[in-house]
Amino acid sequence: GLRASVLYDQDNWTFWSFPITQSGQPAPLERGSHLQVRVNLLSDAFFDFVSLDSLWIETSPPLAQQVVGELARFDDPAPARGLTEVRLGERTDFTYDLRAEFTGAGQQGFDAIKVRTSSRPQFKQLLMGTALQAVEPLAVTEGEDELIVQLPERITRGSNEPIRLVFGTEVYVFANTFTGEVFDTESSDLPQLIEEGDVRDEVNSASLQVYGLAAGGDRTIQDLRFSSGVVTPNGDGANDELRVEYQLFKLPQPLPVELVVYSLDGREIARIDQGVQGAGPQIARWDGKAADGQALPPGLYLLDLSIRSELKDFRHLRAVGVAY
Repeated sequence: GLRASVLYDQDNWTFWSFPITQSGQPAPLERGSHLQVRVNLLSDAFFDFVSLDSLWIETSPPLAQQVVGELARFDDPAPARGLTEVRLGERTDFTYDLRAEFTGAGQQGFDAIKVRTSSRPQFKQLLMGTALQAVEPLAVTEGEDELIVQLPERITRGSNEPIRLVFGTEVYVFANTFTGEVFDTESSDLPQLIEEGDVRDEVNSASLQVYGLAAGGDRTIQDLRFSSGVVTPNGDGANDELRVEYQLFKLPQPLPVELVVYSLDGREIARIDQGVQGAGPQIARWDGKAADGQALPPGLYLLDLSIRSELKDFRHLRAVGVAY
């Protein structure tokens, strides 16, 4: 009647990756070779039924046998504890080293790299070769949360140069993985995931993770700034809209954000849904009017910026004036 212990088979099996729930998102298979699919069929009425017509999983040959990446701070490539640590919200320069391995003739290589940073990055430098000499990329794209660099030459089995990207960005969560992928701009093949590991001897992180150290206390909402202390919604183009700029820290996932306007006696005047926002710089807007679109009497009002999660709400209250 006793149940035996369950042991993890490290020799023949690996952990499942995090679930993928969005269409078109590449699967981070790494060394894996199995897929597990769960399909939920929902209907609007009891007597309705739903059927699944097809399931499409697209695959393509790997661009290389393996592409390994290693991340470190530019000013501290070999931290004492082997962990890449930064101050939350402070712009930091990073190095992102890559090493590709080729074993088969069908592995055609790649000529571009994408790094996901979770906040807007700034490209600094591309270095290639054994001596890591600076070279000019063919193209650089700095997105809201990713950096794309097209290499001046293709990485193949016959021309396999070491690569280092240098870029700056901010970190707003305690633990963040700078995932990346390589791809071929001249082919429709799928990109290949960059796996974390040991790339260079002078870098000892062997990881793509960054750990944030608390800055500005434990507040989730920080650096709250108004475009003006007074909003004047009279249509003259000056301060017609109030822009509320702020930074969100330590959010493990995007959460709903609301801007609620109160009168000084506590009555709710307007509630503006700002959608779902994640860690990093954000913006909320208010047109200076009541919920029904009517003009408000001149005076002082309270703005409550709130983030709602399952466990608790994070709020920041500040006064703003309305004038005409």
